[in-house]
Amino acid sequence: MTRHVIDKPKERHPEIRAREYVRLEREAGPHRAVTRLHARKLGARGMARLSQFLRIERGHEA
Repeated sequence: MTRHVIDKPKERHPEIRAREYVRLEREAGPHRAVTRLHARKLGARGMARLSQFLRIERGHEA
């Protein structure tokens, strides 16, 4: 049995499909791994590195 002329799937461009997937992911909220990274403690070494990066960003060089 053949299909009817109007029984064709809608043609959607790959860009539109990808954009919709990204939109759905964004609306679902941040990924679990991202929230874990934001919640973890830096520790002594991490704080030292952070302070050095901030010092360089402010323009204070050694």
